[in-house]
Amino acid sequence: MALGVTAAQQTIYTTLLYHPGSTLSDLTRLTEQPRARLAGLLLELQALGMVGVDGSAEPAYTPYPPDAVVETLIRKRETEFIRARIEAKRLSGDLLAAEQRGNPEKLVEIIDGREAVAQRWEQVQRGASRQVKTIDKPPYATDPTRPNEIERDRIANGIEYRAIYTPDALAIPERLEIARDDTACGERARVLENPPAKLVIVDDELALMPLRGDEPGITALIRPSTLLDILISVFNTCWEQATPLRFDDEESSPPGVWPRLSDADRHLLTLLAAGLKDEAVARHTGMGSRTVSRHVARLLRTLNARTRFQAGVHAARRGLV
Repeated sequence: MALGVTAAQQTIYTTLLYHPGSTLSDLTRLTEQPRARLAGLLLELQALGMVGVDGSAEPAYTPYPPDAVVETLIRKRETEFIRARIEAKRLSGDLLAAEQRGNPEKLVEIIDGREAVAQRWEQVQRGASRQVKTIDKPPYATDPTRPNEIERDRIANGIEYRAIYTPDALAIPERLEIARDDTACGERARVLENPPAKLVIVDDELALMPLRGDEPGITALIRPSTLLDILISVFNTCWEQATPLRFDDEESSPPGVWPRLSDADRHLLTLLAAGLKDEAVARHTGMGSRTVSRHVARLLRTLNARTRFQAGVHAARRGLV
């Protein structure tokens, strides 16, 4: 039977299945076990929820049905595992805190090399239990034109992803399409023109941040500390300031609102909301730069906006893209 049941306990339980209502004297005769040992085993079976006992002068023992016993044992083991995990996490936290007091350098680990950074990026995603938050801006330690399959798998398993993209990131055509697909999978995405740093925060318990903005191959892993608290605050502030990145199609656009906006206009506004410049918009749409400039000028007048980015922001807030 396993599940924490010893061979001796299982022997007595099996005997009771074939001889329900047996007394201690009956079991002594049936099993040829010493009376004192049997009494101890029966107490253990009661504690495990495997047998019941009546209140007569010479108590009789009755086994509970095997399927109910197995369910009870499974729940008991699950409870023990949960307690063990909680205790292990507490001990790990105590150990980490003690280690950090004695070795403050453990608060920050330096990861050197793009391959090592990419491996750690995968590792921290797989270790997330609640949430992954990122500020996505070039340059990259990994190929920015390839989708993050780990993210999509983790989202499917209930992990929340929040991403703040810079216009420079979305100017990479493949990156914009990846962002579109990721939001369709459940990523919450926003755009911010100039966030202070590239950043990853996992469960608000650790962060990854390049030490130099132009070299993602030298990255710091920051563990719980005042520095991590500051980085969490930075991300939260950026998130509040950022504009939602939306990829609504025609069917999801509000009917009767801005009827002069065509599909091409809505696509163009999406690119403007992402902060792309005319040259990048031209690459995405296949239009020439002059044609893009004419369309942008018309949309600026329509939306009463002074800048391209402002036009995209206004459109996003009005639900036009």
